[in-house]
Amino acid sequence: MENQPSFMIFSGGSACNFIVNAFQAITPNICYTLGISDNGGSTSELLRVLGGPSIGDLRSRLTRLISVEGNDSQERCAIKELLSYRLPAEGDENLIRDEWLRIVEGRHTRWDHISIEKKETIRGFLVLFNFEITKRAHKHFNFRNGSIGNFFLTGARLFFGSLEAAIFLFSSITAIREPTYVLPVINTNHTAAIAAVLDDGHTLRGQCEISHPGHHVSNVKIMNPIDAFSKLAIPSSAKVHKEDGFNENLVFDKSTEEALSSAISRIYYMNEYGQEIYPLPNPKILNHLSTRTDLVYSIGSLYTSILPCLILRKVGHAIAHSPTLKHKILILNGTTDRETEGYTALDFIATITNALNESQLIDARRQYYDTHQEDESLNNPIQGQFYPRPVGHGFRHWPPPQTPSASRSSGSQEGYVPTSNVMVNKKFSSQHSFPPELVPNSHPSTYITHLIYLSNSCVPVDVPKVESLHIKCIEIKPNPSTKEPTYQSAYLQEALASIVREA
Repeated sequence: MENQPSFMIFSGGSACNFIVNAFQAITPNICYTLGISDNGGSTSELLRVLGGPSIGDLRSRLTRLISVEGNDSQERCAIKELLSYRLPAEGDENLIRDEWLRIVEGRHTRWDHISIEKKETIRGFLVLFNFEITKRAHKHFNFRNGSIGNFFLTGARLFFGSLEAAIFLFSSITAIREPTYVLPVINTNHTAAIAAVLDDGHTLRGQCEISHPGHHVSNVKIMNPIDAFSKLAIPSSAKVHKEDGFNENLVFDKSTEEALSSAISRIYYMNEYGQEIYPLPNPKILNHLSTRTDLVYSIGSLYTSILPCLILRKVGHAIAHSPTLKHKILILNGTTDRETEGYTALDFIATITNALNESQLIDARRQYYDTHQEDESLNNPIQGQFYPRPVGHGFRHWPPPQTPSASRSSGSQEGYVPTSNVMVNKKFSSQHSFPPELVPNSHPSTYITHLIYLSNSCVPVDVPKVESLHIKCIEIKPNPSTKEPTYQSAYLQEALASIVREA
């Protein structure tokens, strides 16, 4: 068993679901890691009314993994259909609410073929969810497009006070057994939000605004700190502004063609005031990275699905220094999207590399600040700039942009840029003393060893340049049932199997 492969997969919720069979056919020993920063669809309404982490992508992967073969297949199929079911997105609001009540009360036909013990277990947490919504009736919860699986997971999380306990319950009821795991990249009961800085200086807040904005002006608002602290001080005080319950992210189109005003420079996590924060990952993620044999960066939205898993503290170091990871595989998207318009394979590689170097930079900054607490330049920030990011480059290009003096340097070898030559944030360096030599700049091959791409990929792949980075390129045939550049599980499985057999 020691020689059996084991996968650690960073992915989003929907794209990777189409290729799950490619992994499961090789081994069940898989850990799927998903972000919790989505704020669209049914999840957006849960966040507005109840708060907490985003669970839509987790629910999507869990329901995808429910097997409908073997013993009790009819019941598991019925449970899968129930937990995958969405209430109508269009139609009379009262009729939609009536259908929800039929589900909660156990009268809906979706309960057919589900045993009484499992029905009452699932229904119990839906009743709890409904109770929590009813307590907050003043917020006018909108059931349109509501996911029953999301409602169940939320009810379980609220009951246990633990997201992972809710996932365990879901897995137990649906017979998703170890060694297959589905883990949130951050284990929290609080909301995690991301923001993107564009090259033109604009900042987009929230995943929906970055990847698939609504048809109207974004409703993502940063909480006014005066209002926030008023609420904390006097919870029962009068509302500062009216809550009309309108949610533009409830129904959206992921295929939006609206272009960004400028390319994305980088992403980061933010608190409710819009300030950059540095969350710690789920400790289990770090443990899996230190014990698994194969790491996969799956297809999906690069900046809003994959990178939120990579920029967390300690993740970059764990991947770079894992004692067990033999292969680190990037499965390249077949097309670009709003986030990656104009990207090549080299851009995908550079973005992942810089994101993981950013993770290590956060670790280096923390250690430096912790050991230099007596430094006056650190304890007397100017204009409220507490420990700003000490580099000025974004994620797209590797090597990172050089300062003018660096371009004349003769110290570069084999594509490496001397760490001291990485573009430093001049505003930071003039106020603080974070040493440029401590800025991480690991080579792409530290994080990626193989690139899998489609023969008809719309994302250009310059094989010689990619392989000059010591990354092996593997071209595979696309899904023959469509002209679109999409993966076929059987072909992908063959490619993955050939990689894991390598020494």
